[in-house]
Amino acid sequence: MSSSSNNVSTVVEVLYREHHGWLTAWLKKKTACPHHAADLSHDTFIRLLSQPDLPVLKEPRAYLLVTANRLMINLNRKRRVEEETLHSMAVLISGQSSQDAAHVSAIRQLLERVLFMLLEELDERTRKAFLMSRVDGMTYTEIAYVMNVSENRIKQYLVKALAYCHQRLYQFKAELHG
Repeated sequence: MSSSSNNVSTVVEVLYREHHGWLTAWLKKKTACPHHAADLSHDTFIRLLSQPDLPVLKEPRAYLLVTANRLMINLNRKRRVEEETLHSMAVLISGQSSQDAAHVSAIRQLLERVLFMLLEELDERTRKAFLMSRVDGMTYTEIAYVMNVSENRIKQYLVKALAYCHQRLYQFKAELHG
């Protein structure tokens, strides 16, 4: 272990001892779930451990709050994407009435494929624009500003993402019934 990683470990150990209880309590208020709070609290400290160097922290609680808040935002974003995906799947398969094991397995496979598609198959800028629009609820203007492109370009990204999702979902549905 390098001296830098030893230093990070020592700093995080001290931060954990002094602030873990407080951070977990704060997260319980935010999440209303002690289990999610505990997971997010530990993930916060793991995130700190993964950093090669930590800055000198004049306000360690503020730093912990920002890190935990970012993790909480990412978790909420993933949940919204999952909910939107499940809704899309429900619309897609609404014509089917049987709930046998093969049907349930097909739904799970579809969910896995859709999530993989959203995370891996779309190019970075298209995926980013899509998530900002659909998950974060940002306007085209706001997304264009963040991504430093025109609103028309944002519309192109979103059309590309939606067309691709539509094409892949129906391609997979055809494979299921083919």
